[in-house]
Formats: sequence, structure tokens, C-alpha cells
Amino acid sequence: MRLSGESYAMGKVLEMLTINLAVNDLDQAVERYRKLGLTKYPPVHVPEPPTQLTDVSMPTGDSGWLSLIAPTEPDSPVGRYLDKRGQGIYSIVLRVDNLREIMEEWRQAGAEWLLEEPYEFPPGTPCTNLLPDKLIGNWLRPSSMHGVLLETLELQGEIRTLEPE
Repeated sequence: MRLSGESYAMGKVLEMLTINLAVNDLDQAVERYRKLGLTKYPPVHVPEPPTQLTDVSMPTGDSGWLSLIAPTEPDSPVGRYLDKRGQGIYSIVLRVDNLREIMEEWRQAGAEWLLEEPYEFPPGTPCTNLLPDKLIGNWLRPSSMHGVLLETLELQGEIRTLEPE
């Protein structure tokens, strides 16, 4: 409930970008989803911690994406998830306009972040079909978000559009 004179977050969620699906065999999963008519974008490899995954994103119409992700290391976050829970929905990815503001505001609202500061992805890391000059992100602990791992990303600088394979 909003009280008179109370203000809410200055940072904004711009859109839900994708749902990450953790899979054991990326090639097999990509082939299955392609048979359903989904278009594949080039794989994105992010082998460095804290991410350590390969991602293949597929649009699901005019809004939203499915991203199939597989670990690059067995002890990576996605690898541990697969060992503990098996294949399935790993995270929901939100695009925000100002990650640092969002982090502070959501922290005050009781959300717990995995990292104290935003993670800067390696240069050239795309986000679905978008390639920003700079991509930063952070993750909310599932225990503070009713069991859901929310990933928040901010795309900075010029943003180019990629083409499917």
C-alpha cells in the first residue's frame, strides 16, 4: 500500500528479457527447441566466474526470450544447480535502467544481492539479441525472492542489434 507522500524506487525495470533454462546437453536442447520453430542466436561463452556458462538465446515472438544455458565448469553456479535440482528454469532476467540505484533501493526493500558491486561482463558480451558497449549485472539471492533467482542487467552505451544464425 502506498502512503501519501511516500516515494518509490527511482530506478526502473525496463523489461523482462529472458528466462534462463539450465540444461545438461546444450546441443541437444538447442536442437529440440529449434524443432519447435524457435530461431537460434549465436552461442555466448562466458567462462569466467561468477557466470561460467554458455548461453544460446531464442526469441519467443515480439517480446521475451528463452535462453538455454549450460555450465562451462562442473562446479559453476549452473553446474551446481543442475546437480542439485536437474534441468529447468534457472533464472528470470530483468533489464533495468540504473543497476546501482536498483541495488540500493531493492536492498532497502529487503532483497539480498549475491555481489556487493555489479559484475562487469567481458567486452563484447551480448544480451539476447542486443550488443551493448558495456553490460553489467547482479543477481538477487533466491532466498530473498521467494525461491526465484532474479538476474538484473543494465546495458550501457551504444546498443547494437544482432542477427540470428
